[in-house]
This record gives sequence, structure tokens and C-alpha cells, in this order.
Amino acid sequence: MANIYAVDYTKRFVTVPAKLTDVASQGGRLRVLYDTHLTVTADAQNDVLHLGRLPGGSRIWEASFSVSATIGSGSTVDLGWSAVSATATAANTDLDGIFDGIVTTAVKTYFWNGGTGQTAAGAAETVVNTPISIPDEANVVATILGSDPTAGVTMKCMIMYSID
Repeated sequence: MANIYAVDYTKRFVTVPAKLTDVASQGGRLRVLYDTHLTVTADAQNDVLHLGRLPGGSRIWEASFSVSATIGSGSTVDLGWSAVSATATAANTDLDGIFDGIVTTAVKTYFWNGGTGQTAAGAAETVVNTPISIPDEANVVATILGSDPTAGVTMKCMIMYSID
């Protein structure tokens, strides 16, 4: 039986001299971004809901998005991030980088964890082998698509990320 080592483990504990690893991957703090929004009659299709701000250098490890009731017939939501600064890198805007077109015509919670987008039922939507890296300061945003949202629906978003 042979020992095999993962990339960061090798850097830190096998290589001589040892190399430092990114603290966001090993030994860092996991932080939470959480917010809610109660839809109102003024909310409209294609509105962009700003949910929070991530510092530059963040890594998203887990995310969830839920609705308390149907938003509207044929409605979907994209969840992603948008650059705060006009001089941010192009990689710092992806309006559907976490969820792309999740169906919001029923009470449902969507989870993105371990690099896999999945519904509350556990059906895999996409597979990504690494956490999402946010190079520059960015807003977490949800875009309501497909129809004007019904008033009185609570939308909740939670992002688990590391920075240090």
C-alpha cells in the first residue's frame, strides 16, 4: 500500500522546504453572506436584486437560494455576481455564475455545494471541480426572469465563502 498526497498537502507537509498554501483553502475562516427580499408589486421582470458584497479574493464554497411561493408563471432566477468597480477584471461579472435559470414556479430551495449545482431533490445540474473565485470586489445578484414576480414572495440567499 502506497501513500498518495493531494496538491496542497504535498506543498505543506511533503515538499522540503515546505511551501505555504492559500489560507482560503486550508485553515481559513468560512464566512456567511445571507439576505432576504420580500417581493413587492413594483418588482419587475429583469430586475436585478442585490443581495450582498464579497471582498476581492473570495472563494465561494456553498450557496443556496429559496422562494417561499411561486414567483410567477414561467419565472426563473439567475444567481451570480457583478463587478463593483469599473476597472475590475472581466471575470468579476457573471450574472448566472452560481445558478442559471432555476425554476421558481413552486416553493423550492436550490443548493450549490462541493462544486455541484443541485436542486433540493438532489438532481445534479452542473459539476464544477473547484470553488468559485471572485478576483475583485463584487455584488451577489439575483436576476428575476420570465415574468413579473408576484408580490409577497420571500426570496432567501445564503453564500458560504472564505477570504483569509
